[in-house]
Amino acid sequence: MDPKNILLVGVKGSVLAFQKNTGERLWATRLKSSMSSDFVSVAADDARVYAHTAGELFCLDLQTGNGLWQEGLAGMGYGVASLTLPGFPAAPTEEFEKKRQQDAAAATTHASSAS
Repeated sequence: MDPKNILLVGVKGSVLAFQKNTGERLWATRLKSSMSSDFVSVAADDARVYAHTAGELFCLDLQTGNGLWQEGLAGMGYGVASLTLPGFPAAPTEEFEKKRQQDAAAATTHASSAS
């Protein structure tokens, strides 16, 4: 599935993936079984999902939710973590905004022709 059509949710020690247009659940992966792992920070690129909960960092396959690797972050504690992916624009660039507008116009045209 096209990564642009996937919505990720981190909650209760799990990461869930949904098809954005239909809400269909694609997969759910339990990261931790500890009661202290309610909050999950999530970031993703076109291939992987990065999640932090209960003092551990996880990497999952975006398409399947399968675990690729895990890091215990020894000595860092159990606080909330923020995640970022360097290399992606921090704010929409002119090129990004033009592409977003083209995609929106194409979606509107597609929706009109489907009715």
